[in-house]
Amino acid sequence: MKKILILYYSQSGQQLNILQTLAKPFITAGHKVHFEEIQPQEKFPFPWSAFDFFNAFPETFGQKPLALKSPSAQAFDAYDLVILGYQPWFLTPSRPVSSFLQSEEGKKILQNRDVVTILGCRNMWLGAQEKMKRRLTEAQSRLVGHIALCDRSGNLTSLITILRWMFTGNRKPFWFFPQAGVSDQDVRHSETYGELINQSLESGQYGGLQTALVKEGAIDIKPNLVLMERRGQKAFGVWSKFIAAGGGIQSTARKIRVYIFMYLLPTAIFILSPLLWILSKVQLIVKRKELIQDVEYFKQNSLR
Repeated sequence: MKKILILYYSQSGQQLNILQTLAKPFITAGHKVHFEEIQPQEKFPFPWSAFDFFNAFPETFGQKPLALKSPSAQAFDAYDLVILGYQPWFLTPSRPVSSFLQSEEGKKILQNRDVVTILGCRNMWLGAQEKMKRRLTEAQSRLVGHIALCDRSGNLTSLITILRWMFTGNRKPFWFFPQAGVSDQDVRHSETYGELINQSLESGQYGGLQTALVKEGAIDIKPNLVLMERRGQKAFGVWSKFIAAGGGIQSTARKIRVYIFMYLLPTAIFILSPLLWILSKVQLIVKRKELIQDVEYFKQNSLR
């Protein structure tokens, strides 16, 4: 019997649903599975208000740790595998998960462990996973697999449906828009990924796991998103410093800057998306070889 620790943070509940589906093969095989929720001492709201969400941006992007509730005693047991489920916030692991990775308790739990990461997101996760890789390396753990489940709707469509879900709690289809988030079909398919992970777990051989996961569709990267994330990381770096320079969370100067960011970011995405799409097509031609190499890199678990 193997022991698996499943760490997670989920606001809407979808991430937990994904992990419970992924874990079915472990349970069927008779292995011991322990779910451990990462819990901030002060909960983030869900649904969010628009202001609260964008006000969380500077500290999230800057990976500033916040206070967490202590993990249970079971979380410190010796596990054969750790599965870490998370969501990207602002091209970065969510602040509770980032805080856990930086905490002494988190590092102790992850040290010398084989780790599989699985995320659910709108569409951009490359930068968040790079930051995740660095944190896992700092914790002296071994990343042996990664799965990225994304909303399959178009960029602008998913932006509308995800924002509606975040700010109202409603992810159901409306008008001509589809259901927000990772599709039910993709959630169900995560059981297949669990079967592949279980095979590696039982054999103790993880060398071919990521290749098997990618072959099964665990990662689908569009080259244009590589370009969009690069631009996003640079822009977010500037904006996070600009907002943080306004002072404390309750300061008037900061609030003004948050409101500017709150209205400018979605507007810029809608207005600039057609132009950026054209530029991306040009860059896909000019930098095709480099982008193909980047796509192959992001499908694997190595760290540049």
